[in-house]
Amino acid sequence: MMTNSSLQILDPLPRLAFVSTGGTIAGTVVEGADHWKYESAQRSGQSLLMGVPGLLRRAQWFFEQPYSIGSQNLELSHMLQLRALVLHLLASTEVDGVLITHGTDTMEDMLYFLHLTLPSGSVTKPILFTAAMLPSDHPQADGPDNLNSSVDLLCHTFSSHKLNNHKAEIPFGLVMQGLYTPAAAVEKRTTSGLDAFDSAFSVKADIDWPVALDQPELVAKFGKQGEFARLFNADTISLPLFEALEVPVVYCVPGNGPIRQLNDLLGRKPASVIVAAPGHGNIPDACVPVLRRLMLNGVSVVRASRVAEGGVEQGGEFDALDEFRANAIASQASKGSKHAGVFSEAGQLSLSKCVMRERLRVLAHSLSC
Repeated sequence: MMTNSSLQILDPLPRLAFVSTGGTIAGTVVEGADHWKYESAQRSGQSLLMGVPGLLRRAQWFFEQPYSIGSQNLELSHMLQLRALVLHLLASTEVDGVLITHGTDTMEDMLYFLHLTLPSGSVTKPILFTAAMLPSDHPQADGPDNLNSSVDLLCHTFSSHKLNNHKAEIPFGLVMQGLYTPAAAVEKRTTSGLDAFDSAFSVKADIDWPVALDQPELVAKFGKQGEFARLFNADTISLPLFEALEVPVVYCVPGNGPIRQLNDLLGRKPASVIVAAPGHGNIPDACVPVLRRLMLNGVSVVRASRVAEGGVEQGGEFDALDEFRANAIASQASKGSKHAGVFSEAGQLSLSKCVMRERLRVLAHSLSC
């Protein structure tokens, strides 16, 4: 007979929602092709978990599959749909954490959108994304290890949360190759290689990582979490105005191409245009007059850099931009801030993040007018 002293009280298994959206992690190799080829989004979430030994036994799983696509086909409607589902799962009393599989091509877009639009007070449970650079049936498939590492971090979070009396940080970001990267900082830095998402903000996913959502460096570079949450309701899955907003990117390269593109935009009059200029965002002198005309016609201009890393700077050899800034201010004063375009700078945001942030900023401005 078992005595009280020999009884062991076991913690219940965590209740995890597994949200599968397709991507390479759910892809399979095309047999008989002339060269190595695979198709994304061929397997369900249940199938992926069943393919990793022991993973099904580590949690109580709830499966969701809002859509199944190669992430190069990601649309704004998908992003709104996934946001609504995440908010539903965060509010559910039957779910302790959320694990989402996603394609790598637009992982940055999806996570930065959620970073800016999930209400800050709603992230009360861990939200982890994971993915793979190789399809599920590749001999060196990285998906299984990434899934295991994600569940490891989820379980570690639950334990730390209890030990620290619910004061432990709650992860919201990406787990790949044993590293955790907060949502705001996720960037695909190379098109191949298992370390495609390693960054300066990545930390080991199996330790007490120090990356808080409101870390000053994160906020300064990527913006505050939930900054544009008020633009959408919890159940918003479609917003035609958001989907119709146009924010083109014009690359400043030698030749007349950029000027032709900017002149074409004078006819279309988008809400905003991002100028991906060389170096520290050095706008060519020839582009300044047409940019001024765009601003006088109510088009906002965001100065960014076409260089992958680094930031937009001013001063020293960049003093020529002071006149452009002064003209931008004069344009607003002459036309009124409601009609003239706004001149701003992208800082250290990648072009993908810059476009997403500008679309949300323009939407907020449109809804407030």
